[in-house]
Amino acid sequence: AFHFSDTGRVDDAIALLEKALAHEPDNPDFLVYLASMYEEQETYDKALDLLRRAVETDPENARAYFRLGVVYDKLDRKDDSIAAMQKVIGLEPDHANALNYLGYTYADLGVNLEEAETLIRKALALKPDDGYITDSLGWVYFKQGRHAEALTLLLKAAELVGDDPIIFEHVGDAFRALGRHAEALVYYRKSLAIRETDRESLLRKIEALEKP
Repeated sequence: AFHFSDTGRVDDAIALLEKALAHEPDNPDFLVYLASMYEEQETYDKALDLLRRAVETDPENARAYFRLGVVYDKLDRKDDSIAAMQKVIGLEPDHANALNYLGYTYADLGVNLEEAETLIRKALALKPDDGYITDSLGWVYFKQGRHAEALTLLLKAAELVGDDPIIFEHVGDAFRALGRHAEALVYYRKSLAIRETDRESLLRKIEALEKP
């Protein structure tokens, strides 16, 4: 199924996993794998149903709870996403991705910023060269008003990850907060060039800085 998915045959992957589940309907691995295929297709309602079944079948399955949290987030159900990530961390305290996901969610919402910093620092200690976790810590600093410190980390994240529209936008936000508008525009335009969704808010930022 993963071979099919990797070669663009997602429908064949789904069909094969559905067949496997018909034989083993309570297999949590099959449920999570199939949910990931539906998530990839943005069929979030089906993914959500499968992941709920997975955690009901296997309440200690941290992987299932993590994917459940991600799907809740994509459905903009932030409270449910937070609860799922907290469950992951309860099951696996050193789950770096869940620590980072929860910390970044708090930062993006502008809540629990001290806890967010603690969570992300722990994640970064576990994965010190991870560009996305570095970005998360920079974003926490930005939300805390520590703009110069944020910029240093966000630039490092951009270097580690490469072309990522969200990180580029974060760098632009930090430059703008420091009054360095020309540099902010450079990164906003970099973000826009590779951005596929949520372009309107970024265009508004660019237009605001381009005004004489």
